[in-house]
Amino acid sequence: MSKDSLDRLRRRIEDLDVALLKLLNERATVAIQIGKLKTQNGLSIYDPTREEAIYGYLAKHNHGPIKISDMNRIFSEIISVSRKLQFTAASDNSEPPVESAADRNIGVLSGNTAVYCILGNPVAHSMSPLMHNTAFTLLGIDAIYLPFEVEDLQEAVAGMKALGIKGASVTHPFKTQIISLIDEIDDTAEKIGAVNTLVFEKERIRGTNTDWIGAVRCLETLLTIQGHNFVVLGAGGAARAVVFGITSKGGKAIIVNRSGKQGSALAEEFDCAFVPLSEIESVRGDCLVNTTPVGMYPREDEMPVPKRVIGTYKAVADVIYNPLQTMLLKEAKAAGCMVASGFEMFLYQGTEQFTIWTGMKAPVKEMGKVVYERLATK
Repeated sequence: MSKDSLDRLRRRIEDLDVALLKLLNERATVAIQIGKLKTQNGLSIYDPTREEAIYGYLAKHNHGPIKISDMNRIFSEIISVSRKLQFTAASDNSEPPVESAADRNIGVLSGNTAVYCILGNPVAHSMSPLMHNTAFTLLGIDAIYLPFEVEDLQEAVAGMKALGIKGASVTHPFKTQIISLIDEIDDTAEKIGAVNTLVFEKERIRGTNTDWIGAVRCLETLLTIQGHNFVVLGAGGAARAVVFGITSKGGKAIIVNRSGKQGSALAEEFDCAFVPLSEIESVRGDCLVNTTPVGMYPREDEMPVPKRVIGTYKAVADVIYNPLQTMLLKEAKAAGCMVASGFEMFLYQGTEQFTIWTGMKAPVKEMGKVVYERLATK
């Protein structure tokens, strides 16, 4: 083949690329118009039946040499970008309902795929991978979120640095232990004394805390925080976030914990009262908040306090979201208390993490929907 022949073919490729780009932008413009019409009529932006139909009619019109599997991969990216544009063009109050985003392939993984994770022990019960992977898929982000059950936290942190992890959630029992292993924490995490979110920036790891945001939103579904007394069970990382949220919003917290040393230390730090768990019946408050793992899957038949104590409160909240209704909440509801599960706290701390990591507005409605539906079927 002569050089002139090669150059002619290359110019032909360039002309075709320009034509393809023009067609792709025309397609995107039409997709945005469709998205706006769907939003105006209250329809889902994501329509799995329609997307499957696209692959079907393309297969009928494909005469090669591109294989159908490769064609599907190409159009999967095109459709993903179109869906992202539709979502962006939609109004703020119309986040796209993705009926089964959690069960879809989150995309073709590559060397450029960003990796996020959750560190905890145990961690198999966590709904964070489901929630974050749904958001990545919905917005067309080349990323994946994985559960890491950790035995040696120090080695895990070193491994994440070596592997180029972009961000991580930190859950029980590592929210306070992680602080000594990272490079810096922001003011909020420092005041709380616990970290639930890691951001990897080049060679440094920064820690912050979004649990308190979820805690405040959860408690505010029950009663105003300012001027009310909250009895907080536990003294770990979740308790720290809850107490910080309560006190920062003008509420009063009373710490109740099995370990007197840990509980009194937390109470002193936040200038709160402390009562040993053995004396829980002597405590009076407006709302009881459980921040311990007692009652969490797979030990759903347990409660952190005696049944006779529950009815003395107007409201009861539990930071546990798996199961949605712990034994504590079931008994509280039966006693006539207002109740709130940890679902709201989990959702809002997670959507805040998503925004911190990606710089994008989180699709709150759909992140919550997919988790709720999965929990409701357990």
